[in-house]
Amino acid sequence: MAKNHIIDPRPDLPLFERGESHTLVARDIVQTFLDDGNNEVRAIEGFSLEVSGDEVVGIIGPSGCGKSTFLRLVVGLDEPLAGTLEFDGEPITGPDAQRSMVFQNANLFEWLTVEDNIAFGLKATGCYKEKCYKIPRLIEMMGLQGFEKSYPSQISGGMASRCGLARAFVMNPGLICFDEPLSALDAFTRATLQDEIIKMQQAAHASIILVTHDIEEAVYLCDRVVVMTERPGTNKGELAIDLPHPRDRVSDEFVEKRRQLLELLNR
Repeated sequence: MAKNHIIDPRPDLPLFERGESHTLVARDIVQTFLDDGNNEVRAIEGFSLEVSGDEVVGIIGPSGCGKSTFLRLVVGLDEPLAGTLEFDGEPITGPDAQRSMVFQNANLFEWLTVEDNIAFGLKATGCYKEKCYKIPRLIEMMGLQGFEKSYPSQISGGMASRCGLARAFVMNPGLICFDEPLSALDAFTRATLQDEIIKMQQAAHASIILVTHDIEEAVYLCDRVVVMTERPGTNKGELAIDLPHPRDRVSDEFVEKRRQLLELLNR
């Protein structure tokens, strides 16, 4: 047996359950925030988006245009000032296990081990005993073997990101929001984890909304990319990325999509 090999405790059970297709609908969203001078700033103005099935949808735009603000609305951390925001036909009124978030940094709990960070959602929702068999599978799938008992301060940034991904996917959510989760990583680790995201997304049949400033990352990962305007952010345009996975970053088709997206962003 290979060193650090993890024996699957429940090989008869699927890692991800294929449930019904989920749909997010955002219509004419408006959101504000208070600046340091306690002045109201309009972050988003009339932004609309629909995501369904197993889509990976990217959102790009200038800094401060409301991309991350929109993700917080989608996962229920904040409420919009105006507009309609629904998941599976129901208004979003707060956090839910079917809508997960991966932040810019891994945001791991420093007092929990790698395996306990991954298991956190299962324990918080009372389904750990039923679904704990997923933990060792995800640890092996994300290449974290041998670090199960390590704390966040004892692992690399790449490992922390892998742990964050596993923690998001373990709940088998219908929609995962990614807020630049790979931006702090080196180019090699980032490229590797981009492939891991696609592999996990396809296995879990989850929709993804990806906020990124990286044009190449958007073209590599997404089925379509929505471009936002300067603040207050609203829809500027959209580009379909109809290229099969795995994608070749130096192919003529990939380079052309990247050019088109840059043109739309700078228009």
